[in-house]
This record gives sequence, structure tokens and C-alpha cells, in this order.
Amino acid sequence: MDGHILLLEQSAAQFVDAEITAVPAISCGFPSPATDEIEVRLSITDFFTSNPTATFFGKAVGTSLQGIDIFEGDILVIDRSLKPREDDIIVMTYEGGFTAKKINYVGNDLYLTSENTHYPPVLVTDPDNLVVWGVVLKVIKEVRSRAKSGFGRIKKAI
Repeated sequence: MDGHILLLEQSAAQFVDAEITAVPAISCGFPSPATDEIEVRLSITDFFTSNPTATFFGKAVGTSLQGIDIFEGDILVIDRSLKPREDDIIVMTYEGGFTAKKINYVGNDLYLTSENTHYPPVLVTDPDNLVVWGVVLKVIKEVRSRAKSGFGRIKKAI
């Protein structure tokens, strides 16, 4: 199996919950009219999980899920209380490796699939050897490029 996941050893319930200030809605198309209510409070635990005692975080390592924008260094939010469904990304062990894959069925055959053409689907020939550890619900990623610094042509930052 390609790639793997580095798991944090604490569930989300063991982290101190924090609230952050958030903007209620940010248009990613045309700008929306300004509203009087600019800030709201957002609970980190509520945002990332509905079941803190069963939620864990893991750091993605490898390239097998790049086709769905999961890259090395991204943090996976994993819920151990959910039963996996087709097309879910699961964290599991199979054939000795701890990894994340998408699950798909073709007829009655179960496949563990990567989202990278360099890695072929793996037919699960021994379902008793497949241990699902959890279902990936969210991905936390850094989006700012580290290659540039400063504001460049932006003249004013709020």
C-alpha cells in the first residue's frame, strides 16, 4: 500500500475547545452586500466534529489521494463512530499497512482505490483482514503559498 497516515494520539474531546471570531458568509463569486452582523463566534469542536470522543486527527503522508486535493501534510479529521459507505475515504489497515483509501464496489467486489493514476485499485480478497479505523469527514489544509511573502501589489490590508 502506498502512503500512510500519522495519527495524533488524542481524540478531539481531549483538546480544549476554543471559539474563534468568524465572518458569517464570504462570497466566492460576486461580492454580496455588506451586513450589519460582521462577526459570529464559532466553536472549533462543533465545526470539526459532531462526536468529539470518536474524532481523531491524522496527518496525510504520500500522494495517493492528490486527485481529490488531499496532499502530504494535510490534516484529516477522522470519525471512528461512522460506518463507511461507498465513496467514503476511510482510514484502515489491510495487508499490514495503515493507510487512507476510497472504498468502491464493483458488483460484489470491494476495492480500495487511490485518487492518483500511479496507484491501481486494490481488490479486497480477504475482507476479514480489512480493519476500518474510521471515516475521513474533513480535511484541514494550508492554502497560502510559502513561495511569496508580503502583500505584493495589494496596497492595504484590513
